[in-house]
Amino acid sequence: MDYSVVEAQVKKIIAEKLNIDTSRVSLESRLVDDLAMDSFGSIEMAFELEEKFNIKIPDADIAQVKIVKDIVDYVALRAA
Repeated sequence: MDYSVVEAQVKKIIAEKLNIDTSRVSLESRLVDDLAMDSFGSIEMAFELEEKFNIKIPDADIAQVKIVKDIVDYVALRAA
């Protein structure tokens, strides 16, 4: 799947989960510090990403991501 498509869809999912405008979500945005995502939000985001991209994301992997680019890279490597 094209990286830019994954990036746009990941940003959209994050913005929807956090109820913010997608313009506030950049590849360098830190999930906790910049976007105020809590652990519950990250779990919800993981479920949404799994459904959207038809992948499985272990909880341990979600715990490792710090910035939006981490998520986009992760999904881009695994999405069909």
